[in-house]
Amino acid sequence: MHEIPKTAFAKTGNYKKEKVAYIKDCFTSMRILINDQIFPQSQKNSDKKSHKVVRELFGLVLPETVKFDDTGMQVIGKDKEVVATTKSSDIQYIQFGVIRKMSTYLAPGFYYELAITIGIDSGNYYLLNDDFAVYEQLKAWCNQQNISLEDPFELESITGEPSTWKNDLDSTFVDKVAKAEKLNYPEEVQTKF
Repeated sequence: MHEIPKTAFAKTGNYKKEKVAYIKDCFTSMRILINDQIFPQSQKNSDKKSHKVVRELFGLVLPETVKFDDTGMQVIGKDKEVVATTKSSDIQYIQFGVIRKMSTYLAPGFYYELAITIGIDSGNYYLLNDDFAVYEQLKAWCNQQNISLEDPFELESITGEPSTWKNDLDSTFVDKVAKAEKLNYPEEVQTKF
């Protein structure tokens, strides 16, 4: 398995411009589009108009997206322009890990995000996504594209729906990190906003 640079974890959440400028340096929260599904998925009853109003009110931009299809992957910026393209044949591996962050919102506690490293010759992409359902989609895509899959956290062994994985990770995360220690996964990622 490939070692992840410590800097990819240290800079997580420390971006000030468009996120697409950071995905080659540090783990960055991105939407993922695969098989015509977007992850994380919005709540089923969410109102798209209210999302637009909130974005306008707070000056937020459309989220950036990484799209996976039959030819490879595309990084799509906030203005819906393709800013980078990588062919499937150029992707050497995809590694699925997990990072844990402390939440200090309503009730303090931990939350987990899927850490996705996409290994290519010209430098890795580091993605975060908090919808663990994307794991199965990307795993199937890797198999279709003959891309090596690395799973140091043994996500394959977690049973149940991805929406319930937090419960399993609460009790097993420290052990899983210990197994992936040589790959530089930390027990907790500190975010700086």
